[in-house]
Amino acid sequence: MHPSLHRLNLVVFAAALWLCISDVSAQTYAGRRAGNVSAAGRITNCNYAGSFFTDTKKLLRDLNGGQCVLNGARFRLDDPELMEVYLDNLDLRNSSWVAVDFGYLAPNFRYTFASNADFSAIHMDGEPVSLVDATLLIATKSKFHGAQMTEWFVQGADFSESDFASSTMRTWMCDLQSYRDFEKITAPESERQFKAVGARFYNCLFDEDCKLTGGDFSKSVFDLTKIIGADTEDCLFNGSRFVDSFFTESEFEKVNFSGADMGKLRAENCTFNECDLTGAFLGNAIIRDCSFQSSDMFGASFVGALVEGVDFSGLDLSTCNLTNATMKNLVGDAPKLPQDFVVQTSTLEEVVDKDTLRTEVYSIVVSELRYNDGLREKKDQ
Repeated sequence: MHPSLHRLNLVVFAAALWLCISDVSAQTYAGRRAGNVSAAGRITNCNYAGSFFTDTKKLLRDLNGGQCVLNGARFRLDDPELMEVYLDNLDLRNSSWVAVDFGYLAPNFRYTFASNADFSAIHMDGEPVSLVDATLLIATKSKFHGAQMTEWFVQGADFSESDFASSTMRTWMCDLQSYRDFEKITAPESERQFKAVGARFYNCLFDEDCKLTGGDFSKSVFDLTKIIGADTEDCLFNGSRFVDSFFTESEFEKVNFSGADMGKLRAENCTFNECDLTGAFLGNAIIRDCSFQSSDMFGASFVGALVEGVDFSGLDLSTCNLTNATMKNLVGDAPKLPQDFVVQTSTLEEVVDKDTLRTEVYSIVVSELRYNDGLREKKDQ
């Protein structure tokens, strides 16, 4: 072989070998960033179920994208300089944390990607998982069954389509004042909205003044759930979205829903006790067998809503927009109404065990006087 041709072949072979090594190295590096890797750079699972951790260096390497199982694990970190279990910025997708005990150090979920993860029954030595920085946490389609969570900072966090069955959320906060009070770093201004779109809250408790102003709970389900506030100035869901959501057998006490968008809401057998619904929009909502005791409805809109079997006793609806609303079979004492509307009483009969039960009910209808000016055509009620 000619010497120059031989040298050319060597150069080509060396280049091909370099490209091959570079590709393997790149795979391995990407794999290390994501978790455990095989020789070919493929991500593999890791299992630390039941483990006892006094150090997290190796664990954090494996956790990052490793789809790890940590069910029943316990953290008792012996580094006195640690203030938290630092899980921030990690990829925890599809990992399982069922009944994990974080000990005396709260986990840090800031900027963590934890979609499809399972955080059911997490705790801190039997106590609620408290003082957690979950700013911009992505935990969509995740599970929080039986989890006790107190003082979570959730500005910009996304829990859409997650399941919170039998969980407790005490003092969840996304407002600026809370972040300042606890000296937490806020999310970028355009990314501060709390999201729980399509989330399911079954037998849950929101307690001790959650501040989730402007949150998006559209298409969510609140079933047998309680939101209990000490005062409407502190339990803040004002300006939040509950569009096309479903409330059933749930209790809301001293909750600030002012300005909330509840368009197309379905609510059945719920109580709204001493709530602030000032300026709330309930257009095209379907509300059945609910009560609004001592609640402020100033300026609320029921445009096109179906309201049936509801108790408005003692309320003032005189500033509400009832245009095209159907409000029938209402119970209790009639509220104060806009001057264009009147009450029509009737008797509702129901057969129970062969006995006929009669209940005095009323409907809210447009007043005949509204059409006396001759300029508007009367519609059938």
